[in-house]
Amino acid sequence: MTRFRFALCLVPLALLVACGGPSVPPAANYGSISGRVFDSATNQPLAGVLVTVDTILTATTASDGTYRIGTIPSGQYTMALQTPQGYAAPNFNAPPYSGSIDSGQTITVDIPLNKT
Repeated sequence: MTRFRFALCLVPLALLVACGGPSVPPAANYGSISGRVFDSATNQPLAGVLVTVDTILTATTASDGTYRIGTIPSGQYTMALQTPQGYAAPNFNAPPYSGSIDSGQTITVDIPLNKT
């Protein structure tokens, strides 16, 4: 009976392997965006700023104002951010806040913010 149970467990595993399992695109099909958010007048980093790409990929700036968002599908992208209180958002209708990214590419987007 033990061999029978063992065989029953192996059949689904063998079928999964034979079918190839779930397909995950290789990492080279994605790009990444990194940069720094800072006060435009003092050049001081701004921590805790939420940076968003295509409304679903997010990162929060570190204490040095840096962020990195990986696994961005190649093609067109649009960035947005949640500005901290007392700061105005830049114009996100102009590059480099929207554009295209190629597979394996890393784009640097530094974002200066103005005090209101």
